[in-house]
Amino acid sequence: MSVTRSIGALALLAGLAASASGQQPAAPPAAAPPATPAFDVQVTTVEAVHAVVLPMKGSYMQHPDAFSRLGGYLSGRGVTPSGPPFGRYFSDPAVGEANLVWEIGFPIPAGVTVEAPFEIRDLPAAPHAVHVHRGPMEELGPAWGSLIGWVMGNGYQPVLPAIQVFKGDLTAAAEVEMRIAVQK
Repeated sequence: MSVTRSIGALALLAGLAASASGQQPAAPPAAAPPATPAFDVQVTTVEAVHAVVLPMKGSYMQHPDAFSRLGGYLSGRGVTPSGPPFGRYFSDPAVGEANLVWEIGFPIPAGVTVEAPFEIRDLPAAPHAVHVHRGPMEELGPAWGSLIGWVMGNGYQPVLPAIQVFKGDLTAAAEVEMRIAVQK
């Protein structure tokens, strides 16, 4: 996937801000009618990732600009990401929009160096509860509430940061892999 295509598609992340900033996680969903598919969650060990990130603070409405900055930086240095873009979210939305701490990033090959404000992160392999969200970006907020409800209801404790991995063409068919590290 090219950096340019990923950045253009990520303009839809503004919808994430509308659903996630300032909202508390929703309670787990009530029993669904038979025609509604179950909220599918898998607990799996997510592989380690070597990545470049751009640390951010404030509104999630900055996603498109942040991905544009990071993608432009990588393109300018001739670096091709080795995986899909992601966001990591460190704050509870209750802290208020101005105080949200998060970062966006791309997996990159080993040996790449960066300059401030960009940083290298080595994300360790760890068990995560994973749900693949397919649908409107505006539904991510409620989906996070359902994922956290599933985690707690199945005897796990969530461990921040929450992670979203953006896959495919988000302009045509959004697919966001929602991840939260878990421990018993």
